Amino acid sequence: MAHPSDYLGKGGMIIIDEDQGAVSAPSGKVFVAIQSTTTGGTFTVKGSGLYEHVDIDAASAANVVKYINPATGEAYVDEAAANGVSAGYFEVVGNAKTVTIEVAAGQTVYGRFTEVDATDSNAAILYLARS
Repeated sequence: MAHPSDYLGKGGMIIIDEDQGAVSAPSGKVFVAIQSTTTGGTFTVKGSGLYEHVDIDAASAANVVKYINPATGEAYVDEAAANGVSAGYFEVVGNAKTVTIEVAAGQTVYGRFTEVDATDSNAAILYLARS
């Protein structure tokens, strides 16, 4: 399997800071890496393949449908489907919600992000996947 950095290159980059609000990848593209600059901080992201720790049994009806049921590979259909399921890491359904991540200064986080927001006094370089 290729390293995620193999997808960097001619895709381009966007530099963001907390003043810009959420930045979406251009249509049909994704950000493949977030590299924090001189200060680390909190970022919120949307994308595919994101997991979040959640007490799914206690999640509200509006929130439970934003997670993939690992037993079926499909989104939970309602609260009842999550009854009795232990807390753990659950995959977020596509762009259904934002996930908060902490990124240290100089750290690079790889993924398939469709939206990134710098929420603290920080900045980052977003790398677009090359076509």
